Amino acid sequence: MPLPLIRLSVSPTNGTAHHGVMLGTEPLTVCATHSTDFAPIGGNTAHSVCQSCTRAFLILTTPPHPGGEPDLRPAVGTGKGATAHRPVPGHLMGYCGKSLDPRPTSARRTCANCTALVAALDRFHRLAGEVRVPIAEVCPREEDVLWAPAGRGNLVTGHRRDAATGIALCGTLLSAPNPDATVECAPCRRPWKTERDRRAKELTRMRARAHSWHQRRELTIFQGRAADLNSGDAYTVSGCMDRHHVLTVTHPARGRRATTLAYVPADDEIVELGLHHNRLLAIERPHVLEAGMPALP
Repeated sequence: MPLPLIRLSVSPTNGTAHHGVMLGTEPLTVCATHSTDFAPIGGNTAHSVCQSCTRAFLILTTPPHPGGEPDLRPAVGTGKGATAHRPVPGHLMGYCGKSLDPRPTSARRTCANCTALVAALDRFHRLAGEVRVPIAEVCPREEDVLWAPAGRGNLVTGHRRDAATGIALCGTLLSAPNPDATVECAPCRRPWKTERDRRAKELTRMRARAHSWHQRRELTIFQGRAADLNSGDAYTVSGCMDRHHVLTVTHPARGRRATTLAYVPADDEIVELGLHHNRLLAIERPHVLEAGMPALP
């Protein structure tokens, strides 16, 4: 039976968490970090997560981009002959964490940090065998998630997050999602209801936009990252066949996720979606709004 991929740490409550498995009583991490004190921990803890393990988790769980991808790409801002990086499947990001250019590379020299994570994953697969990994959320929805306050002092009350600021609608600083919250913050409730009402009013406009999308003649179609999205774009992402019509997009200043309000025709609703800012997308961008097409606010 395949071993489940779990979180491991030397402390049950804080410190750095790693992804890995337990081979009997022996811990094995995907990044090759070793300690005999590693033990399984829960999924919602205050641990920071090893960055190499975070990228390895994406490698193990992200569906590859349709049509395939180059084995190697150059980093953003470098030439085709600069050091080559191995891209994480479905992302314009190297195994080393650097943002990558959409074009392939002609370089012969490969990034040492990318090579190190490739070797660590090869070792992990060789020792662990087949591993049961969580099902990846291709289009993770964020509007129904309650968040814990910074410091995690009150985990009973959950807050609604403002995607534009990263803080709660009531002004509280937040730390992480809190799915175990049993009470919704009352000051967050009123602005959240106002936001949901606004989305309901925009639904008819976005539904008409999506219905007429096939009539567009002047579209720029390109492979780009989530950080490239603009309001009015449509995009598809690996692992999901739906076209997403972007109403608004918030680009993170410090975080690693772009938050989009998008109309999804298959669900016939406007939803809030989170995307890694380097997620590789097939983007469709109209040159101009055609006559009769509803304009975005």
